Amino acid sequence: MEEDGGAAFPGDEVVRALLTAIATLEDLVSVGSDSNFALSTLEGIAHELGGMDAAEGRRFVAALERVAVAEPDRAAWIRGLPVALGPDC
Repeated sequence: MEEDGGAAFPGDEVVRALLTAIATLEDLVSVGSDSNFALSTLEGIAHELGGMDAAEGRRFVAALERVAVAEPDRAAWIRGLPVALGPDC
């Protein structure tokens, strides 16, 4: 169930898990702890997401938007991820 009382969409849990992983990796890059490994992993995530076709990309962005609405404290960061992950995403 979504925090706002709406029904959860299939796959949103995976998107939330991915967001948790990305946030952790970004933190590791910023503090320098295993930053090369963390940056390489972020690049790998961006590359994999970049392999989505147009319809998959739209569904992913729609899932990000649903999660952003449910998590207003992180909404701007969540909405900015497709751009932050680079041209492959």
